[in-house]
Amino acid sequence: MARSAGGYAVVVGRSGTKVILRLPSGKVMEVSEDARATVGVVAGGGASEKPLLKAGASYYKYKNKAKKWPTVRGVAMNVVSHPHGGGLHPSVSRSSTVSRNAPPGRKVGHIAAKRTGRKVGESGA
Repeated sequence: MARSAGGYAVVVGRSGTKVILRLPSGKVMEVSEDARATVGVVAGGGASEKPLLKAGASYYKYKNKAKKWPTVRGVAMNVVSHPHGGGLHPSVSRSSTVSRNAPPGRKVGHIAAKRTGRKVGESGA
């Protein structure tokens, strides 16, 4: 029931031959008092909190996933490689909003933005 890393169940109370548990989802469940339970912490908890420290660790992390790595910013690319590329310094240098019916490849940035610019009456703190 609560066997994933970081998951736990709390014994709320007992009623007759049943033990009442509160699961991580908040759901309350009744279990037979004869049921077996493993007490302890699941191994591997907090593994995602450990820093990767070097690019090689990230390389091996993404190697077996269907995810493109490293991720290169569009503004760092040449103009032929990305709509945000080109220029003498990394900036979009043109409007980054694009229409809903733009073709794939052009559809990067703010797709079909409802509004652009700074919000009126909002402080820039």
